[in-house]
Amino acid sequence: MKLEIEIDVLNAEEVLKAHKGQLMSLLTDVMMSKDKLKKKVERAIFDEMIKQLSEELPKALREEYINALVNYKIIDEDD
Repeated sequence: MKLEIEIDVLNAEEVLKAHKGQLMSLLTDVMMSKDKLKKKVERAIFDEMIKQLSEELPKALREEYINALVNYKIIDEDD
């Protein structure tokens, strides 16, 4: 069985401005097209979701006495 979650970021520029990191990263982001910028933000969201799920979901399943294997993967529709 699978759970599919789709995220369509509508404010990629604002997200990057709010989470700007190193100067070099910011310069690279500024030079990206809107599509690439959006894709970068969406990827960061998915990476964080997988991190959180991989930590918390197994705990929650164990608390309910559920023994299960859970796999996480990001599918890039452009590939």
